[in-house]
Amino acid sequence: MQVKYIKALSIKRMYAERIIDGSKKIELRKRSIGMELGDLILLYETTPDSIIRGGFIADKTISLPVCKMWSKYHHILGVDKDFYDMYFENCEFAYGTFIYESFLFPSISLKQIHESCSNFTPPQATINWRQNWYIQSEWIDALNKGRNQLMQEGRLSEQLSLFALQ
Repeated sequence: MQVKYIKALSIKRMYAERIIDGSKKIELRKRSIGMELGDLILLYETTPDSIIRGGFIADKTISLPVCKMWSKYHHILGVDKDFYDMYFENCEFAYGTFIYESFLFPSISLKQIHESCSNFTPPQATINWRQNWYIQSEWIDALNKGRNQLMQEGRLSEQLSLFALQ
């Protein structure tokens, strides 16, 4: 069984840091990877760090032609033009998930994750967090805060149901 609304995203440390400090406001991908409005996205920083220490509440995801995504949003993508062009080479569309709010959490290493999350495999893109895996109280606080704000703004109508998370 999987915990609704919590996903882990594989990301390089420098991009995770840019999300946390607010200089990267859109997470880019070559295809849609299932981040939904109001999801808590845990940032799994790839090797050599292999750690979760931050996350964000996902806003809407958009798809635009590669050139249009750059021209419209380059100032908040958190990447330089050379990287962007190389990453999206031979792609027609760019997918971007807006960062609604970012968070810094107590760090949890891959070793600690393996000890408290049976069968955890670092994500290739995203993975859904399983109900029997370890969950930090700070993650739940961030999720509740973000979803409640989105509901107050009238952007999210589904009630939060964190069945048996405590």
